[in-house]
Amino acid sequence: MTMSAERRYGGQSQEARIAERREKLMRAALALYGRVGPADASVAMICAEAGLTARYFYESFANRDALFLAVFEAVCARLLEGVRERANGDGGAALGALFTALAEHPGLARMFVVDLHHDSDEIRAVAKHFGVALAALIAPGVDDPLLRAGVMGATMRIARAWIEADYAAPIETVAAAAARFTLAARSA
Repeated sequence: MTMSAERRYGGQSQEARIAERREKLMRAALALYGRVGPADASVAMICAEAGLTARYFYESFANRDALFLAVFEAVCARLLEGVRERANGDGGAALGALFTALAEHPGLARMFVVDLHHDSDEIRAVAKHFGVALAALIAPGVDDPLLRAGVMGATMRIARAWIEADYAAPIETVAAAAARFTLAARSA
């Protein structure tokens, strides 16, 4: 009988436990970012929210910036997937899905649309990828990269103004306003 070189705790491998703790830290950070913002979410606060010690934080992340980047990437990917699922090639449906998601998560919407500062190359790269992918969903048929960038810029500026106005306008009204830029880009 040979013994496995891998130790298991509670039926989980070490890699699975590390991945589980990483996910707990990311969920805790996401919750705190929505409540207090990333600048005020300390490692101690994140660990307390996750129910873990700082040892486990540094097992998965070099620092708070690395955690923020991981959370930002995950949120962007989840948002894109949600918009993609609802869009079905329809730019208007994609806009509706985008604005619905922002309204459903106001703390995160404020953080990622209003308060996000692209102060690192990594954040800028993720934001650029997100913008290109989202523009393809909200402006299908618009192939010119400059026009897509314009549609994306207008959409995010509309989103920002809407969030700053505490979501005063109905989602349909906001999506229709953003759709006008898509129509203009298509006719250009």
